[in-house]
Formats: sequence, structure tokens, C-alpha cells
Amino acid sequence: MEDTKNKVFVHDHGDGHVHTHVIGQTHDGHHPNHSHTHDPQKIKAIMNRISRSIGHMESIKKMLENQRDCADVLIQLAAVRAEINNTGKLLLKEHMEHCIVEAVQENDQEAITRMNQAIDMFMK
Repeated sequence: MEDTKNKVFVHDHGDGHVHTHVIGQTHDGHHPNHSHTHDPQKIKAIMNRISRSIGHMESIKKMLENQRDCADVLIQLAAVRAEINNTGKLLLKEHMEHCIVEAVQENDQEAITRMNQAIDMFMK
């Protein structure tokens, strides 16, 4: 479907998830050509993981304040790093399932380029 100013896309993911977005209109001020549509349950799960990581980091900070053994602190830091990497993988999968599929359908090369740059930074 089209309007007079912008192209409107309607997507049916086949699982009951239908949404529309307008090319050329931002929803977050960061990307002018592509709206992000995610599974709210998956995003909530990712946010919960981030909250757990923050809590874990607070515990590590207290370990340092209490002068706990450095080896114990390093082990806990490694655990947080693994938590963060796994959370990033979940977000990447979610983004690819929704946003990148849409970007390919819309031939939005900018969104694909930005994702490739983000993957490069995440994998460093």
C-alpha cells in the first residue's frame, strides 16, 4: 500500500505478527530508512539478561570493595563476559529474524551495512 509522501509496507510474518512501517519515517531518530520490529517477549528476555548482568557486575564491584581474592574476581568477570556475549547473540538472532529480513525485502542496503558494522564491533 502507498500514501502520497512515503511508501507504507505491511508485513505478515505468518505467525499472527502483522505490522506496518513507513519508509523514510523514523521511529527512534537513529535510522531514517528502517523501523525495528521485534518480538516483545524476546526483547523482554534480553532485557532481563542485561539486568542480571548488571546485578552480577554490582556483586563484582562489592567483591573488589571487600578485597576479595583477585582470582575469584577474574572468574566472575569471565562469567559476566560470557553472559554479555550470549545476550548479544540473542539480540543478533532477533534482529536478523525481523529487521534484516525486512531490510532485504525493502532493499535497504544502509540497514544491512549498519548491521555488518555492528557485527564487526561485537565480534572484536
